[in-house]
Amino acid sequence: MEVYTASLKDKTKLKGLLEIVSSSAEFENIPIRRHEDALLRRIHDRVPVKMPRPNFDAPHLKTSLLLQAHFSRIQLPPDLAADQVLVLEKVLNLLSACVDVMSSNAWLNAVGAMDLSQMCVQAIWETDSPLKQIPHFDTEAIRRCKAAGVESVYDVIDLEDDKRNQLLQMNSKQM
Repeated sequence: MEVYTASLKDKTKLKGLLEIVSSSAEFENIPIRRHEDALLRRIHDRVPVKMPRPNFDAPHLKTSLLLQAHFSRIQLPPDLAADQVLVLEKVLNLLSACVDVMSSNAWLNAVGAMDLSQMCVQAIWETDSPLKQIPHFDTEAIRRCKAAGVESVYDVIDLEDDKRNQLLQMNSKQM
């Protein structure tokens, strides 16, 4: 809590919050395996939040990349996927502590920490379509929905069954 109190500011945005949480002592023991730097470098190239002068042997960078890979739904090799599970098991409690620090200072950006928590739970970026959180919704299904003016879960629910089936093009098990 002391580290968060010292690090978080009233202007801290998503990138800063991601960096602060990733640098938490809870992630210092995330394993860095030999030759993993090449994989982490490829992930770094694919995610939107870049770190200046990244050190691919640092646990905090790996933690940040694993979180971003989660939001981006990037498929990871088994070792990295296991590390990602460890990160996700711890991060919600840490973000809750960030919300506590920020809200106790009456900072409006506490909402950003809540958004980051939601991103962890839903495995989507805050800028992604809310439809992405529905099982079996892929990029193509979301594109068809958007073209039809369907932009929320409630819009999908409100569709007539025939229209929904035609729009989603899912089999009965997926539906």
